[in-house]
Amino acid sequence: MKRLQRTIATTALLLLGIAVAAAQAEPQFGGSWVLDRSQSQLPAHEGRTQKAPDAQEQPPAQHQPPQVTLVVAQQGNTLKVTRTVAMGTRQHSMTDMIVADGSDQVQQGYRGNVVTRSAFEGDRLVVTHTRTKKTDQGEQTMSRQSVWTLSPDGRVLTIDTTMHSSRGDRAMKTVYQRS
Repeated sequence: MKRLQRTIATTALLLLGIAVAAAQAEPQFGGSWVLDRSQSQLPAHEGRTQKAPDAQEQPPAQHQPPQVTLVVAQQGNTLKVTRTVAMGTRQHSMTDMIVADGSDQVQQGYRGNVVTRSAFEGDRLVVTHTRTKKTDQGEQTMSRQSVWTLSPDGRVLTIDTTMHSSRGDRAMKTVYQRS
């Protein structure tokens, strides 16, 4: 009888340890984050060449990258992400809900649908957006995959994004510091 009780107690402790480890496996992205431009690899914003009155071409205009802040409210596998982009005197905010349970979230978009699938994969969050739209040339599909990771100390959020379209693939890396 004592052996059975010990076996049950050992099994219960083992299961509790596994549950605690699984709960800790989901990274906690909640908080305020500020874009670190020096660490980020943003796509180049190429300015158009301008012609001066004497018809000589001027070099492309240099654009300053925008200031970006993220505010992430996380409850379990649901993240509310508010991204504020400030460029000069202009500021724009947008809020997205991420449900990281691996299911497809479908939204109606302009001329088509947007399907978002998000899931925690170990110590990272993978978010995939697939946009299908109808054009005069037929259906076009574009996708974007963003992989969110935290530094071991939880002070740096890195989002590696790959965009796929008929024009080819583009990648960017945004690095945020906890504020």
